[in-house]
Amino acid sequence: MNEQMDVAAVDEVFSEHEQLTPPKPDKEIIMASLDELYPFPGHPFRVVMDADMDRLVMSIRNNGVLVPAIVRPRRQGGYEIIAGHRRKEASRLAGKPTMPVEIRRDMDDSAATIAMIETNLKNRQKLFPSEKAKAYRMMRDALVYQGVQLDGDNAKPGRSKDRIAEHFGESASKVMRMIRLTHLNQPLLEMVDGGKLKLGVAIQISYLDTEVQCWITDFHEQNNLWPTVTQIRELRSLFDQGALTQDAFDEVMSQEQPERRNTTKDDFVASIRDEHFPNLTIEDVKEKLLELIEQYHHRKRMEM
Repeated sequence: MNEQMDVAAVDEVFSEHEQLTPPKPDKEIIMASLDELYPFPGHPFRVVMDADMDRLVMSIRNNGVLVPAIVRPRRQGGYEIIAGHRRKEASRLAGKPTMPVEIRRDMDDSAATIAMIETNLKNRQKLFPSEKAKAYRMMRDALVYQGVQLDGDNAKPGRSKDRIAEHFGESASKVMRMIRLTHLNQPLLEMVDGGKLKLGVAIQISYLDTEVQCWITDFHEQNNLWPTVTQIRELRSLFDQGALTQDAFDEVMSQEQPERRNTTKDDFVASIRDEHFPNLTIEDVKEKLLELIEQYHHRKRMEM
């Protein structure tokens, strides 16, 4: 690599984790046609056209792909990308017909899934909630396939949620909460990604079936309001009893919502943090409180 390599090339090296470590000499590396490279099935991460992608395109146009993508043979022909979806798209935009790939022939579906998710979760700086949720669920399913016990709401330590939490530095309860998002319909999930639907409310809604979620979506479109915590609690109670009809939903949602005004709730959260969680941020404490509230309501439902 010559000393005149531009800064964009350095950006490429650090744009994805697998580019930090060059391939070992004994690896099987070829120049593959982009037409032979297929996305990983169910790949939950988006290839976003942003400033980082612009820099990656410029780097590849000037210097090529510095470190091979990781792929495995595809049953139908060609290769399945495990790590390198962004580099493939950047190569296409840069006008490159081929790119270097490292072929892994010894990875089964579960191992490939875990490798794909690890690479993206650990090293993509910008992730939508839906991407993380789908990735955690895919990794959980892959771990279960490998023999790790599946989680329930009362799962004991050592199960899949604990493995994922330990691996990515999350709490096990947060992993479970994120996975709950995969039970939302697509319009609601897009609202979460767009910041229009708060995570805590979305998780509560995820316990309702698709039909009720559609009712909630329609209600929001017509009124520009989401159900309150009290309304969601009542909807879930009716749903668990098998009594949540369209009429019952309309009756709950017709209840007058309290006026939405600025409060000093952040001061309250700050006081909780100062007394009980001095090492956490305000947002971390809010997340912790939501987790505790969810655990409380789950126990109450189990007692019914």
